[in-house]
Amino acid sequence: MNKINKSFMTHVKNTEAFTRLIGFCSGYGGKYNPGRPTLQIDALVNKVIETQSAMEQVKVAKAEYDNDVNQRKQTFDQLSRLVSSILRTLEASGAKPEKLDDARSFAHQLIGSSPKNRAPIPSDQMEQLVKKATVQRSALQLAYVSKADSFSRLVKAVNTEPLYQANETMLSPEGLEAKVEELNHLNRQVADARARWSKALIERNQLMYGSEVSMTKTAQAVKKYVRAIFGHDSEQYALVKSLMFNQPPKR
Repeated sequence: MNKINKSFMTHVKNTEAFTRLIGFCSGYGGKYNPGRPTLQIDALVNKVIETQSAMEQVKVAKAEYDNDVNQRKQTFDQLSRLVSSILRTLEASGAKPEKLDDARSFAHQLIGSSPKNRAPIPSDQMEQLVKKATVQRSALQLAYVSKADSFSRLVKAVNTEPLYQANETMLSPEGLEAKVEELNHLNRQVADARARWSKALIERNQLMYGSEVSMTKTAQAVKKYVRAIFGHDSEQYALVKSLMFNQPPKR
């Protein structure tokens, strides 16, 4: 199993192990009675519920991010045809060669900054995307921002040409400005969705691994308590000792 899949499964297995830990401790009856509030059965149940909720929030945030990324890609992929129509309309309007050269330059920048096709990211790659592929994501975002900026410059060049005339709504000055705003909105939307996804990942990781009362650290404390009460060679301790709680693999 590669690191990506192993990381994804680690969270799931840790949660399953914690649920089994609660079952063992509940089975000990009144003999399991820690003084530390965070080790008591009710607290353990709340911990697993809280963790499962955080894991679900990661899934939701990831799905929203993918939807926004795909929507943006679909819209930007249609720009080439629109740009060709803009240039042909500008030429037909009788614009001067200098204006045409400026427009073609912006169109070339627009095409040149086109990001590579991006397939939806599998769920088991979410942590790699957040922790290891930050540079690639930033480059991708900048490429789309650059593309939107080049389109905006093209629109300004066209809309300042007195001879430019278009009866088609999408090619009109108002239609072109609306498209500029749409592209900028899509970029902001993806950036916001990515921020929400990253936040959800951080919160989940804190609950499971980061804080002093995280799920994995709480599990280790429960094991120590069971060992102290029932003994190192006891059957009770053997049950909880067999439960493994691992940190996600480092990227």
